[in-house]
Parts: sequence; structure tokens; C-alpha cells
Amino acid sequence: MSEREAARVAFLRRVGWGDAERISLGEDASTRRYERLKRGDNIAIFMDAPPAAEGKPCGPDATEHDRVLAGWNARTRLAACRVDAFVGVGQFLNKLNLSAPEVYVFDVEEGFAILEDLGDGIFARELEKGADERTLYLAAIDCLAEVHNQQAPTEVKAEEWVWPIQSYDRLAMSTGADLFPKWYPALDSTVKFNGSLARDFAEVSEALCEHLALLPQVFMLRDYHAENLVWLPERDGLAKVGILDFQDAVRGPAAWDIAMFVQDARRDVSPQVQMDVVRRYLDRTGMSETMFARDLAIAGAINALRILGVFARLITRDNKPRYGAFLQREWHHLLSCLRDPVLEDLYFVLSRAVPEMGRS
Repeated sequence: MSEREAARVAFLRRVGWGDAERISLGEDASTRRYERLKRGDNIAIFMDAPPAAEGKPCGPDATEHDRVLAGWNARTRLAACRVDAFVGVGQFLNKLNLSAPEVYVFDVEEGFAILEDLGDGIFARELEKGADERTLYLAAIDCLAEVHNQQAPTEVKAEEWVWPIQSYDRLAMSTGADLFPKWYPALDSTVKFNGSLARDFAEVSEALCEHLALLPQVFMLRDYHAENLVWLPERDGLAKVGILDFQDAVRGPAAWDIAMFVQDARRDVSPQVQMDVVRRYLDRTGMSETMFARDLAIAGAINALRILGVFARLITRDNKPRYGAFLQREWHHLLSCLRDPVLEDLYFVLSRAVPEMGRS
């Protein structure tokens, strides 16, 4: 038995779940892992988020220099494996009558939590089985609009623990975009960022990130898409949508969450549903259609560069070739965003670095 498994067993015994059947649900894209616990008629989810598995997040007083030295989580303001972030954000969402998993018990220092089991109705799986896409997506965008219509908190609480909700600033966004020139050439040798071209990319992308960082801030969930939502048709109103994987919430531009939602890396969202979702969001929030369209194109492009870089890194460094199946769809998202005139400079730089774009 590994040291970590021994810690899992000890925690489960301590909180009264030691005799439960444990069914692995695997790992997500982070270092967290999940198990379904069954004990008679009682069912729960066991979340294992080992604190030592990732670099530490940054504190609210960290300077940019501090964050650069501290590493990825600090630069991008990710919560890493902090259970208090998950608990605090989930409680905030539930106070809005949304459906985040209730947390029955947790241990921040060890990185464990026992959660409410929202079931297997993941949006992506329900859609594969024939659920109506428009119904699910409009229900989900109503929930997101409800979150964005609230004043973004500067902190959330989990018992005695206080977790800061920080700004998704220029450094955080540009660090993600920089993954593209850093990792994509390792996947495709025809893509090159040498000398002045790398500097041009940095200049253009950072200016776009600065624009996004200066927009009005909402409570941005950051990873809102069909793999992180659960359909709960037996519940009422906004509670029909279960929300997962929200511990990395920050204060940031609303367009980022919408881009993540409708420009999904793992499934195609029909063009009509995309339009309906944006229209519904604008109706619910009162945002300007013209300005939001501009910001959605910028956020979508920066996010697509980040995701393409992440996938390239997963394939080349981490030997996870399955992510290659998502590349074509993510390229489509990027090229769609680049049609907006506000991204003319970014398109020009990328077309010099990516031969296929230059020939299109």
C-alpha cells in the first residue's frame, strides 16, 4: 500500500466511510482523482487532491515577479489542489440556488473531501445519448448568467479557511497563450517561432490579454463546458444544472466563460445553439451585443491558443496521444475567432509562423 493510499484509508475511517465500497472514477485533467463510495443506500464521491502533487498557488499580495518565480499555478492563478477553494466556491454557488455538490466533510491539509454524488448525467454523455442540445445549453447559460450577474466576491470561506478570489489578469492569460509558441512546434515541425516572430507574437498576444484584463470583472468559473456539467431534470429551475470543477474560479471577463462553453474542445456545438446561447446570455445580462462579440472573439482566440498549447504538451511531453483527436476542432475555433477584424494583427503573426494558415 502506497503512502497516499494509506492516508486515503485513514481519512475514510476517520470520517465514517471506512467500510464503503470504493469504485474508481479515474483522474481528471489535473492531479485530482475521484471514487464513488457506496455504503448500503448511501452514496458519495471521494475527492483526492494531494497538495504535494502541484506547485503552490499564489497569495493575493504576490507580485508578478513573485508569481513568475513561483511557477505555473502562481502565474496563472490556479487553485492547484486546494480543497478550501473547492468548498468555498461551491458554497457560494449553492447560495445562488445552483447545484454544486454539497461537501459533507473535508480536510484541507491532507487534500481530501467527501462530496454529494450528482450522478452520471454529464452533459456530454447525455447529448451522446440523444438529449436535446438546445434545452441543455440554454439551461446552463441561464446558470452562468446568474453567476455573472452577482457582484464578484474577493474571497470565499470554507469554515475557518478563507480563499481569495483573484483577478484573471494579463500575466495569467498571456502565460496560457504562450503555451502555443512554446509547445506546438514540438508537435508540428513546420510551425516555427524564431527571433522577431516570437517577439511579435508576445507583443500582440499580451496586448489582447491586457484588453481582456481591463474589462469589467465577473465571477468567472473558467472551466465551464459540457464535461463539467450534470443534467438533473428532477430538480427545479436553475438547480437542474449540476456544476463541477469550479475551484479555479477568478474575477475576470465574462467572455472567457462563454468562449469555453460554446467553443468546446471535446464536442461540436451546433452553430444555431451557439447563437442562441449568446443571445440568451445577452438578454439575461444586458450586455452590449457589439462589444461582447468583439470580446468573445478575443477571449476565444487567446483560449484556443492556450488549449492548443496544452494539447501539444500533453501529446509530446506526457505521451498522451489521445488529445490529438481534439486538435482539428480547436484549430477550427481559433480560425473562426481570427475572422474578426480586431484580431488582424494576431492573424498576421500566426500566418507567418504556421505555414498552413499562410496558404489559407
